Amino acid sequence: MASDFGELVAIAQAIGAELYQRINKKLDSRPQLKLGVVILIIGFCLIFGGRTAAWMFSGQTETPLGKVVGTVRLDGNPVSAATVEFTPDEGSTSYGITNSKGRYALQYLPDRPGAVTGHHTVRITTYDWRTTKDGNKIEVPERLPLRYNQDSTLRVDVTSGSQTLDWELTSQ
Repeated sequence: MASDFGELVAIAQAIGAELYQRINKKLDSRPQLKLGVVILIIGFCLIFGGRTAAWMFSGQTETPLGKVVGTVRLDGNPVSAATVEFTPDEGSTSYGITNSKGRYALQYLPDRPGAVTGHHTVRITTYDWRTTKDGNKIEVPERLPLRYNQDSTLRVDVTSGSQTLDWELTSQ
């Protein structure tokens, strides 16, 4: 067994050289097959090289986002510490968390505010788990009716640009 990387490289080179000689010897007696293999290898290199170049030099396509902010109220009162989730028909979900005044701003990615443009199902929940200083988990119960989260009936269309989407929820 090889004891260092240099020996492994030398072994791999020796195996590669031996395989090359054997294949070359067999192909020498069959020139048409040799030409076919060469054309196949060149074609593969052209396709692979072309796709790599296209990938490297093409501009990244940005996901179209709309900036979304708003307020969540339950029976006229602001809902704090609620998670607001916009799930598009196609694409990734955006999230926001309400502050003490019920205000939220959606984030598509940590460094990209907004939500994918298009039709969304909206879920708003206060259910959570909190970890105490001693490491125990405490369940924070849901304060909102299921029709706003688990069985959400909330739908909205997000457009490009900025928009304010307020949610006036009722407990009844």
